[in-house]
Amino acid sequence: MKKLTQLMLLCLSLFLFSACSGENPDDFYGTYRFKKAVYLSPLSSSMLEVFDSTMDGAEVTIEKNLFKILSKEFLVELPDPQYITVEKVDDELFELSESTFPLDQLEGIYAVHEASGEKTSWWIYHTDTQLWIGETIPTPVGNKDHIMTIFEFEK
Repeated sequence: MKKLTQLMLLCLSLFLFSACSGENPDDFYGTYRFKKAVYLSPLSSSMLEVFDSTMDGAEVTIEKNLFKILSKEFLVELPDPQYITVEKVDDELFELSESTFPLDQLEGIYAVHEASGEKTSWWIYHTDTQLWIGETIPTPVGNKDHIMTIFEFEK
């Protein structure tokens, strides 16, 4: 009987652990400061250095009820956003590399949608210690987005 109780407690513990360890946007809620631009699409006519200058001092706030990017050039403010889990980045023009971010260590990729469910151009990529924000544009073919820029932020 004692072994049966221990086995049941072990199963319950494993169930609770697996239920709590799933991807959860709460894991990356907070305010982050711009660190650097790490990716720029080959389709862009700009340079990373221009984005470093433009985004210098920018902050991103990610909360359950707010997604906000504040820079000296622009303001993005989405009340009650939806953070939609994305299984993989589907952009054949986008070449992920370790220099951009550690793909194998990503804990979550989220597309940021408005409260109404409408897509925005913003994506979130995160590990347990790092966060990147990507900006996309729609492609003319299919229902895909093309990644234009990725910015690294830090707490």
